[in-house]
Amino acid sequence: MSERDYLAENAAYLKKDLGRNNISQNLFQRFKELITSGKLPAGYMMPNENIVSEQLGIGRSTLREAYTALAVFGFIRRSKAGTFVSEIDNIVNIAPFSITVENSDLSDLLEFRYMLEGETASYAAKRATREDIAQLEYYFEKMKEHRHDVNQFVDYDSMFHMQVAVATHNKLLMSTMMASKDSFEKGIRLAMRESLTQNPRVIDVTIELHGKIIEAIKGGDYQTAYTAMREHISYVNLTVKYG
Repeated sequence: MSERDYLAENAAYLKKDLGRNNISQNLFQRFKELITSGKLPAGYMMPNENIVSEQLGIGRSTLREAYTALAVFGFIRRSKAGTFVSEIDNIVNIAPFSITVENSDLSDLLEFRYMLEGETASYAAKRATREDIAQLEYYFEKMKEHRHDVNQFVDYDSMFHMQVAVATHNKLLMSTMMASKDSFEKGIRLAMRESLTQNPRVIDVTIELHGKIIEAIKGGDYQTAYTAMREHISYVNLTVKYG
């Protein structure tokens, strides 16, 4: 069995110019490239998270976000035994759906997420672990911390929604959310900028609604989680349409 440290061999590429925003997303893309090219071969077991974080100069939460996305798309599999690179044949291919999402209008995407995310929040309330809730609380606090920075606010808002999907422990729901994530972020970023010039309370209301969602999930109240999430998406829809 090979003793090569494939991660160390590719660490320079993984950590070069990751930037300050969307670090986990950039890391996800680079890991994906290394896995599909065979530079991180099938069956390779990733080192301990602390070691990887130190090698790449990033926080464990950032690494976990990248790992979550990789696991959702089937590039890696995670178990108590460790984190392993998947066989290429087992990697989920959802590119056609991703392309459809990218070419959709924001209004169509909002309607789609209105239907999807209420149920997602409901399942999250039924299944969320302590770790899931801790991660949700982290993103919620970051949203409040960056309430005056639209780009950072939208980044953490998006991560919050992705974590709600993760908390369902349903791979199909996670994959669907991941596929719509980038397009949703772009549209919401533009909508937020426009609406904030007309209504500065948009951020405050958004934070308040996220607070309702997280409390319902923490309390295992799946009906309230469903209602609160749909209320939030409805508010975003109205904000995008009318400012």
